[in-house]
Amino acid sequence: MNIKQKTPSQWLWIVVIAVLTILLAVGLLWNNKSKTAESAAQGEQEHAHQESEKAESAHDENGEEHEAEESLSLTAEQMQQHGVKLEQVALGEVNQVQTFPAKLVVNTDRQAHVSPSFAGRVESVYVELGQQVKRGQALANLLVPDLVDQQANLQIAQTNLELAKQDYERERSLWSQGISAKQDYQRAYNAYRQAQIQVQAARSRLSAFGAASGSSGRYTLTAPISGVISNKDIVIGENVQLADQLFTIDQLDQLWLEFVLPTMANINVQPNQQIRFKSLQTGNIFNAQVQSLTTEADAQTGRLQIRAKVLSNATELRPNLMVNVELQAGSKSSVIRVRSEAIQQVDGKDVVFVAQANQNKGFDFKAVPVQIGQRTQDGQWVEITQGLSAGQSYVATGSFLLKSELEKGEAEHGH
Repeated sequence: MNIKQKTPSQWLWIVVIAVLTILLAVGLLWNNKSKTAESAAQGEQEHAHQESEKAESAHDENGEEHEAEESLSLTAEQMQQHGVKLEQVALGEVNQVQTFPAKLVVNTDRQAHVSPSFAGRVESVYVELGQQVKRGQALANLLVPDLVDQQANLQIAQTNLELAKQDYERERSLWSQGISAKQDYQRAYNAYRQAQIQVQAARSRLSAFGAASGSSGRYTLTAPISGVISNKDIVIGENVQLADQLFTIDQLDQLWLEFVLPTMANINVQPNQQIRFKSLQTGNIFNAQVQSLTTEADAQTGRLQIRAKVLSNATELRPNLMVNVELQAGSKSSVIRVRSEAIQQVDGKDVVFVAQANQNKGFDFKAVPVQIGQRTQDGQWVEITQGLSAGQSYVATGSFLLKSELEKGEAEHGH
C-alpha cells in the first residue's frame, strides 16, 4: 500500500489551523469566566443593597417606634382624671439656704440616772436595754447587808419602845396612886419618848433609802421617770456600789439638735428662732427651736455651738442621728423658679416635663433636663439655673405619673 507523503506546506497549514483553534477555545473560555465573575459580583452587590435597605427600613421602623414611645400625650380629660396640672415658668424670689451637719442628742433635762442607795449584790434584773418602762416600775432587786443591819436596828428600837411604854404606863399608875415618886414617873416618860424617837428615826432612814421595813434585806431599784432604758450596766450576781450608775432612762419624745456654725457663714441665729433640718435617711423635713448658743466663738475653730429643741416626736428621730440643718442666708430676686414637686429624676438627671398643646385639644409632654439651684425656706419652690425659660408651660402637679409612663415605655422598648 502506498501512503502519500504530506508536503511541508500542508504541515504548516495544519499547525496554523491547530493554533487558531486553541486560541479561539481559550478566548471563549476566558469570556465565559469573565461574564460569570461579573454576574456573581453584581448579585452580591444587589444582595448587599437589599440587606442595607432592609436594615435602614428596620432602623426607621425602630426609630419611629422609639419616637412614638418617647412621645407622651394626654387629653384634657386624662389630665383632669390623673390630677396633672400645668403652670407657667415664672420669675420669683428663692431663699439662699446653707446646710450644716448636725446631730440629734438626748435632752438631758428629760433623762434619769439610776444608782443604788446601798452597796449590795444583784439578785435579779427585771428590764432589758431599749425597754419602755413606767415611773415606779421595778428595775432590779439587790441583797444589801447594811439594809439587814438597819432593819434589825428598827426591830430593836421597836422592842425597846414596847418595854419603855410598859414601864411608863406602870410608873404613871403608881404615881397617880401616890405610891411612886414623881421623878420616877418623869424618868419613865422620858425613856418612853426617847424610844419613840428612835423608832421614828429608823423608819425615816429606811424610807429615805426607798426600802421597806419588812423586805428582809432586799432592796428594789425602781424607775424614777417613764421612758426608755438607754443604758444598762448590771448583771445578776455582781456586787454594786453607791456610785455605780446601773441604768439610764431617756424620754425620747423631745430631743435636742446640736450643731456648730462657722462665723464666716455670716448667718444670724437668735434664741427662740425656728429652724429646719432634714433627715439624711428619709429626706423628711422637721422643725426645731433654738434654745441656746455660745456667747462667743471658739478661739481655735471660730465656731459657734448651737443647741435647739426638736419640735417633733416622730419615731424616725433618734439620738445620735445625723441630719442637715438648713439656715436662710438671704434671698435672690427675679430668678426662674418652678414648683419643687415638678422636679423628677430620669436616668439620674433632674428633669421638668414641659407641655405643648397639640391638635387633639390635649398636650404633648417632653422631659427637659434642668440644672437646679437654691430652694425656698418652705421647700415649695426651686430655682432653675439652666434648661427652662420664663413663660414655658410645665407640669407643676402630677409629674410623677409622666415619669412612670416614660420609664414604662423605655422598659417595653428595651424588650
